[in-house]
Amino acid sequence: MTERNQREESHPRTSVPYEAAQLHDLGEAQRAYRSADSWRRLASVLALSFVALSFAVVVLASKYQHDVLIFKENSHGVLSYQDEAVQRRTPSQLAIGAQLGAWIKALRDVPGLDFALVDRNVTLALSMTADVQPAHAHQEILAYFTDPTHNPKLSAKDGMVRTVLDPVIVSPISGLTYTVSWAEETTKPTAKPVRAFHQGTVTIADPVLPTDPQIAVLNPAGVIVVEQALHL
Repeated sequence: MTERNQREESHPRTSVPYEAAQLHDLGEAQRAYRSADSWRRLASVLALSFVALSFAVVVLASKYQHDVLIFKENSHGVLSYQDEAVQRRTPSQLAIGAQLGAWIKALRDVPGLDFALVDRNVTLALSMTADVQPAHAHQEILAYFTDPTHNPKLSAKDGMVRTVLDPVIVSPISGLTYTVSWAEETTKPTAKPVRAFHQGTVTIADPVLPTDPQIAVLNPAGVIVVEQALHL
């Protein structure tokens, strides 16, 4: 068999031009069909992915909309994080009293040169206040710490140590208003400790147990002071 015959057998020719055109059109149609089928499959996969993602977002949004944290309360009213719940929960009066006591300590304690603890106290004291018209509790506490006579770091550098003594007495007056009473002991260099007693009133927002674990670490009872008259 000649080389020419071999080429002709390996590449057979169509004797009729019309049949060649049909074969060409058929090949193009098959390629187009395969391409369209691939795009349809890809679109189906993407559609299913978007449906699954949308469902996950809805579930996640529903979770964070309704879930709250569960806390365990000890005999002193101190709360500790336990788990999550589905229903909105409010703290007990004992827990509110314990949290207000922690706020008074954060406000008044001067723990010496432990500035990390000072920063934590200032953060707690400020985070537990809010400006709710016509009162300005947050701005008042911010001004309190800004005043050099009350700045705990400046006082510590002068050698002062001040400690709020347990217990801080918190008693409800009416609604969300409470009286707070406490004793504190102050020590200065070359001086004997001095004990003083304080009393005032605070009004809080309607407390709700926090849903953010970071907030729960500092303020597990969800107490926010919106008005204060401590006369410090």
